[in-house]
Amino acid sequence: MPTPPRRRVRRAGNAPDTPGRPEFAAAFLQRNRQYRADQARLNRDAAANERTALARRWGLSFRLDAG
Repeated sequence: MPTPPRRRVRRAGNAPDTPGRPEFAAAFLQRNRQYRADQARLNRDAAANERTALARRWGLSFRLDAG
């Protein structure tokens, strides 16, 4: 039996240029003045504890570096 329409998951398909959730979230944050100010301050003062505070404040998560 097929899944009801309200429960179907929409997929981007094979279109590689279709933005996903991370791209929408990044675009949203880049329009936020306070986020841009926090990011500029972080770029000047690159202490690890400040990166953690920025991530917590804005609900960010970063992938671990595989290299």
